[in-house]
Amino acid sequence: MQNKMTALVKELFEKLNISIDSIEILETEKPNIFNIKIKTEESWIVIWPHGKNLDAIQNILKLMLSKLVGEKIKIHLEINDYIKTKDERLFEFIEKEINYLERSGKKELALPFYSAYERKKIHWYIHQMKEKWIFTKSRWEWKERRLYIFKETAKLTIDIDWDDI
Repeated sequence: MQNKMTALVKELFEKLNISIDSIEILETEKPNIFNIKIKTEESWIVIWPHGKNLDAIQNILKLMLSKLVGEKIKIHLEINDYIKTKDERLFEFIEKEINYLERSGKKELALPFYSAYERKKIHWYIHQMKEKWIFTKSRWEWKERRLYIFKETAKLTIDIDWDDI
């Protein structure tokens, strides 16, 4: 099946008139989820503008490969490590924002507008840090939906029966 999938990916890129240096298709531990890594000198055509072409090609490729396999599949298309690099830059920015929040006297910080997928990545990234003093929350709806980072302040507790005094 891998050979048929590779041939189909090559065929799509040939029809788009984009030359490919290498294709690697890996099935993940979860069934019907594939990582497709492509190296090409013409990555700007595939990715531009702001990854919109990449999203469109990924959706078309997912439909074509689902039809080939005979069932619905998911794919993660990576062109010249674009998504990996984009994620690294995103997480570096989030680290800077967390450091700013930690140093400042602010209790919350609004992040720029991100897609739902990017907000999910940021939620996951901050959650996996396992910092007890920080958490995230999305507010508002639709295109106005925005992610906030909150600094949790120590809560004042009052011992009413004075046992600890």
